[in-house]
Amino acid sequence: MNWMHGLAGWPLWLTAGGVVFISAAVGWLMVKLVRRHAPYPTFKENNELVGFTYAVFGLVYGVLLAFTIIVAWERFAETERIVMREVTVLSELWRDINVFPAADRDGIHSNLIAYAQSVADDEWPVMSDHGRASPQTIKIYEQLWGRIYQLNPTTKLQESFLTEVLSDINEVSANRRLRMLYSRMEINGILWMVLLIGAFPTIGYTLLFANRHGWVQALITGSITLIVLLCLLVALSLQYPFTGDVSIQPEAFRDLLESFHQRLLSAGHPR
Repeated sequence: MNWMHGLAGWPLWLTAGGVVFISAAVGWLMVKLVRRHAPYPTFKENNELVGFTYAVFGLVYGVLLAFTIIVAWERFAETERIVMREVTVLSELWRDINVFPAADRDGIHSNLIAYAQSVADDEWPVMSDHGRASPQTIKIYEQLWGRIYQLNPTTKLQESFLTEVLSDINEVSANRRLRMLYSRMEINGILWMVLLIGAFPTIGYTLLFANRHGWVQALITGSITLIVLLCLLVALSLQYPFTGDVSIQPEAFRDLLESFHQRLLSAGHPR
């Protein structure tokens, strides 16, 4: 759903402001239109029936809306855990490679720095806009694998750590793949269809009540519209974990870069 991805990329203040404006306008215009054709107390006799059926309908719609938000939030949180795990394993890989000769160690360290830098600077914007990997980052990632393929342990200790290094790089690969998949994963379209269609009767039901004061009914209609649209906005914002103001930022990779540079300084290497 490209239009949803584009909407999720709008500034949060703009979408939230638009929701408030639409809610107020819908409440006022719809009540005015209905009262022009059915002035008070036309619907007064229906209040009891409408109130009962609206409670049932609102409960069903509310449960479905809450379920969608929970699904979106759990997926968002899982994506964040994947990012943290990728960063953690990269840090472990840096330390595990220290038992190898300087020529191998320094080359892989340089690759790790370049990879973390490229993920933060090159790949994050591409994931946000298109849900795809960056060609620059892929190139550095493949170079890292190539250097690890060339490791030739000469001691028992190096042989033991080579197993750990291979385990680390495979876990980095798995988490990287999951990160890319989650960057473009969406809530099932059938859920969005039901939520969007169900929003109309949820809001329209409030117009079937009879109330002496039109401004009270407009306030109720606008409030219901506001809460429905805000909940839909929450689900939309969480659907794309790397897009928009409500998104996962590359700060974990930037912190990792700082950690790498500190380790180089501690080892006597310039940044």
